[in-house]
Amino acid sequence: MSIALTTKRALPAGGLILLTMSLGVLIAQIDTSVVNLAVKPIGADFKASVTALQWIVDTYNLVYASLLLSAGTLADLYGRRLIFALGIGLFTLGTLVCGLAPGVTTLVVGRAIAGLGAALEVPASLAILTIAYPDTRERTRALGIWASCYGIAMVIGPTAGGMLVDSSSWRSIFLLIVPFCAATLFLVLTSVPESSSPQGRRLDLPGQGLAIAALGSFSLAAIEGPRWGWTSTASVAAFSFSIVAVTLFFRRQPGVAGALVPLPMLRHPDLRPASPSPPR
Repeated sequence: MSIALTTKRALPAGGLILLTMSLGVLIAQIDTSVVNLAVKPIGADFKASVTALQWIVDTYNLVYASLLLSAGTLADLYGRRLIFALGIGLFTLGTLVCGLAPGVTTLVVGRAIAGLGAALEVPASLAILTIAYPDTRERTRALGIWASCYGIAMVIGPTAGGMLVDSSSWRSIFLLIVPFCAATLFLVLTSVPESSSPQGRRLDLPGQGLAIAALGSFSLAAIEGPRWGWTSTASVAAFSFSIVAVTLFFRRQPGVAGALVPLPMLRHPDLRPASPSPPR
């Protein structure tokens, strides 16, 4: 089904847009792996427990994964450049909070803010590139470069993170990424025109709530389970709640407008080879 586009100003295809979007996804993906290398010094500095260190690592990914789909809808509704810029701004704020954190709780909060920023900017960056390159061949090349940033981040993150932790302190892995965030924010505000596509789009807030409940309760059980005991009432309740939330989420999707996961789409011939058969 085609979706009509409402564009406030024609997006010029250009290297600056591709550079900006690539920087956005690069810094978001680096943050998913680089913190793993700083777990030991963070634990020593704050005398943190293993459970606390797990929350430091996983909070970013939990928030990122929980809000990714709704963030794409927000970009279509309210403007892709706006949501991308907001995401970079929140990511920068969260990174600064992490770099200056006086304790574990503040560090976890900073990771959550950074994860929210990443969730906002990554889907918006993909949509911006799709509009910026109307020619199929050029778009394919641009999206290939954008996607390659995931692999580049997996190489840069551990390498640079290890060097920074060894030569400086764990705080440097957060603080030294801030200039790149600032450069990305400057580029998006000066080089990327606004666009939106609100037709037929709406937020599925109940679905988003179920997604957060499912991922959050599962993460809670997985991280706190060793401390609580895997067969404890709290662990069993958290796992059970996650299963119920997942079931309700997928039962809701087929009949709701603006579904986060439109299951009929998975039956498309182009997607079928890479997708499991959706529930009927």
